[in-house]
Formats: sequence, structure tokens, C-alpha cells
Amino acid sequence: MTDTPVLTAEPRPFGRLPVRVGPLGLGTYHLTADRLVPHDEALRLVRAAADAGITLYDTAPMYGLGEAEAILAEALGTRLGDQVVIDKIGRFEKSIVARLGDRGYREPAVMLAQFEHSLRVLGLERLPVLLLHESDWDEWWDDTPGGLSGPVLDLVDRLRSRGLVGGVGLSVRKPGRAEQLIRSGLFDAMLFVHYYNIVWQEAGQSAIRTAAEHDLGIAIGAPYRQGLLTSTDPALLDRLTAERRSSVPPGIIERIGACQDIARGAGLSMLELGLRWLLDDRRVHSVVVGPRSVAELAENVRWAGAGPLPAEVTAELGKITDIPVGAW
Repeated sequence: MTDTPVLTAEPRPFGRLPVRVGPLGLGTYHLTADRLVPHDEALRLVRAAADAGITLYDTAPMYGLGEAEAILAEALGTRLGDQVVIDKIGRFEKSIVARLGDRGYREPAVMLAQFEHSLRVLGLERLPVLLLHESDWDEWWDDTPGGLSGPVLDLVDRLRSRGLVGGVGLSVRKPGRAEQLIRSGLFDAMLFVHYYNIVWQEAGQSAIRTAAEHDLGIAIGAPYRQGLLTSTDPALLDRLTAERRSSVPPGIIERIGACQDIARGAGLSMLELGLRWLLDDRRVHSVVVGPRSVAELAENVRWAGAGPLPAEVTAELGKITDIPVGAW
């Protein structure tokens, strides 16, 4: 088993919530059989994360159709009650209420069934942080003037009043919609995924800034854009150009190439560069990483302890947004 270092940074408040988190959180999206991670390795990884001082764990009913929640419970047992567990409602089509599909977004009873099932699987009586999964989807919300409304808000109020959740937050990826939801004043935390990183930096001046102004707990998920920002191989740029994905327009490919150059010049991997850049943003309370092995976890913990990036590297990364995104 690879020796995993221990996080040295002191945990800090997670926005206005009465919990403290360290710079790294563990995401469980990749720890399931459908992601080809052996069960025993997943258990070892979660236990190694706890031993390394990680206290924030992000999961969801859709991750492995509930397997990720079960892995957390099996790996940590009673220790799980001492952690900051982030779980979700939503993505009902990939949970125990799959047959009911989109009805979950309109019927609190369906949402409650999913939530209560997650508590049973986790072995918890109370969830520290509950997120609305894909909160920026229109399915959650009523199209009415005068403020945010939707059936889920009634459920959230009930869960709060019964003491079943410590805080309620957003799982989002669209900066504009995230800002609207944050400004409602109804949420305590935000997990912003996919689109805040060394290549997609613009959310720092919109959703991240707004969340910080409203004292939300801020976690960043999928910091490597699900593997897109992990390689310094120039061949990646040719492949992305040939694929012409709408989600990876020409300017983004150019930005990736520029970040690759910065990483090579600094003698860093893209993984280390991307993680340390996010950790340097003091508005971000925790970066949720998704290693698939204990060895990958150990790398992330070491990078988290490496300190701020050199000033010249940070300055070069600050120029990335000068490259317009464009479109195919």
C-alpha cells in the first residue's frame, strides 16, 4: 500500500455553516464498479483519505446507482458520522426512484424517498450538507416572477425543521444561473463543477465571487474537467481539434495548449498545476478531487502541501483568459 502523507493545513470554516473543512475533499464519482475501480481499492482509498486528514466527502445517489454511498459507509463505518458528508437529491432517473423519472423534481414525496434512502445507506441520522444535484436545471424551478420557487423548497424547509440536514446547497456548473440561485439567499453552500479551473477561469469573476460575497461554503468539483486537463501531451490538442466538440471550442483548445506550455516550463504536471492554482484561491474552501487509487490520492495530498505556485507561474496563468473562447 502506498504511504499517503497527511494534510498539514488547518481546517477552516465552510462559509457560514458550523463545520470545518480542509483544502482537499474526496469525490466518490469514480469509486464504483461502473468506473472499473475494484471494490477493495475503493475501500482502501476512502480509509487512506480519512487517515490523511480529509474530512469532506462528496457523493450522490447516482454515483454507481448508490454504490458510492455504500462504499463510504462500509469504508468508514461509525467514523463517517464525524465527517462532512455532502450528498444530493436529484438525478432521479439514476436512483431508486428511476421509474418515476422527472416526477422527482415536482413531487416532494419522491425527493424525500431518495433522501431517506441515502441516509439509510450511509448509516447517518443527519446529513451535514444536502445539495440539489444539477441545481441549474429548469426542472427544479417554477417560472414565476418575484423570486425563486419550486416544490423542492418546501422539502428543504421540512428537512431543516426536523434537523435532518445541517445545510442546503447547490451543485452547479452554469455561472449565470448559479449567481441567480445564490442571490436568492436560500442556500448555504455551493459545489461548482467542471467550469472553474486553469482553463475555464471566468466563473471566478461571477459565480465564485458571488458565493463568497454571500458567505457560502465553496467547494470545487471535477477540477480536471473529467480528465481533459491532465495531460501535457501536444497530441491532445490535435485530437480535440479533430473531434470539434461544441463543449471544447477552438479557444479552449488554445488555452489548454498554453497551460501545457506553462506546466512544462514550471516542471509541473497539469494535475499539480491545476490543483495548486485552485488551492491558491482563498475564496475556495475545498477542492474535491476524484482519485481512482491510493497512489493518486497520495499525489493530491502532496500537491496540497506544496504551497502557493511561484508568482511568475500565477501571472502566466492569469493571461489565459486573454484567449477568446470562440466557437466552431
